[in-house]
Formats: sequence, structure tokens, C-alpha cells
Amino acid sequence: MNIAVVMYDKMNLIGFSQILGYLRTFENARIKTCAFKPEIVDEFGLKIQPEIYGESLYGADMIVVPDGIGALNLRHDEIFLSWIRSGSSSRIKFGFDLGVLILAGAGFLQGRQATIRRGYKNALSEYCGVVDTKICENGGILSVSEWGDDIKERLAQILA
Repeated sequence: MNIAVVMYDKMNLIGFSQILGYLRTFENARIKTCAFKPEIVDEFGLKIQPEIYGESLYGADMIVVPDGIGALNLRHDEIFLSWIRSGSSSRIKFGFDLGVLILAGAGFLQGRQATIRRGYKNALSEYCGVVDTKICENGGILSVSEWGDDIKERLAQILA
């Protein structure tokens, strides 16, 4: 399975690392870190470089958008969202916590439901129905409000 893990300014590096580390345990997962630009600055100012930047997300079977405070602004950035939409044909779109706002801003949650941590439910409700669960799977969109064994189990099922 081809997996594109999206990187963006002010993403949460801890959440990114948890997801990336777990996905790399699967032999059939071909993972690439992808960004719209050549250098990303995380929430604390650490500069990191993606494997691929500025290229379409077309061809990814799964797009993963990690958590990060930068999602609050990027959900309104039409140029960035256009790049995210280049992965519209992916079978699974996985938004981890605030990352789901980027999927919502790109229009992937229209007419669907999703979850997000408390304090950001109003922001998500601008785009879709909000459910109060840790995991919500709806029409190829997987949203998760908190990393844990339940999401690891679900990802293992998807990647099996």
C-alpha cells in the first residue's frame, strides 16, 4: 500500500512520529513523507525536510494528515488545499486530531461525520457532523481524536 504522510508547518512532531513509526512496522506499507514545500517548521521551530515536496498526492492509497496547530490556518489556504485534493482518489484519508480539519477544508468531509478533540469541535462542525468518539470511520475517511491501541488495531486491519 502506498502511503503519503503529509507534513505541514506547525504540525505536531510527536504525533507525526507516533504515526510514522507505527506505519513503518508494516512490510507492505510503502511510505513517503510529502509536503507542499521543501522545508517544514514544526510547532516548536524545528526545521525538517520531506522526502517529496510539491508533487501531486495522486497514486497514494492512503493519505495521512497528522495533528498540528498549523491545521487551523491551512484549512483556509486554497493553494495548500488544492494540493491536498490531488490525493482525492486515495482509498483512505486518515486525519489525526487537528489534521482532520485539513481534510475538511479540502471538502472530503462534506455530508459526513468526523471526530476531533474537545475544544475544536466548533471548528470541525463548520464542515461536517461531529461525533464524540475516539475514532470515526465514514466513507473512506478515518478521523481520530487520540492516539491509542484502538487506532493501532484499526490501522493493522487496514494494512493487513
